[in-house]
Amino acid sequence: MTELCNHIEMEAAPDAVFKVVSDLDAWPRHLPHYRWIRVTENHPDHRVVRMACYRGWIPIDWVVRFHVDSSTRELHFTHLKAFTRGMHVVWRLEPIRDGAATRVTIAHQMQPVIERWGGFIAERIIGKFFIEYVATRTLKNFARHFSGKTGNS
Repeated sequence: MTELCNHIEMEAAPDAVFKVVSDLDAWPRHLPHYRWIRVTENHPDHRVVRMACYRGWIPIDWVVRFHVDSSTRELHFTHLKAFTRGMHVVWRLEPIRDGAATRVTIAHQMQPVIERWGGFIAERIIGKFFIEYVATRTLKNFARHFSGKTGNS
């Protein structure tokens, strides 16, 4: 199993960051590269969501089971279809600087179904070209939200 991790520090307390990042429906308002988020199923403990964004000029979309763990300040996404089926993604929020700021880490655990495509495709194309690019932009735009800066990244 391959794991890709992205992280960034955000200039806000963990509770404030968690409130914003866990509101999946609002992501397109905060993240210029996100096209839309559509809930396809609502369950008491999770939702099934179709998400769409741009990787540069390339439109991409995927379907996930999404659930929020407020007790640990974690977001969990399990990819359900296509090339990323079986991938589990966890967002973790950790207080830093005596709780005045937050380190946000996104860990993508690629499952064997992805790795079956071959090391090069799994790591370089799916991992680096798509996942790392989108995750980095997502984190940078959320960090920009808390820093008060504007603009696309």
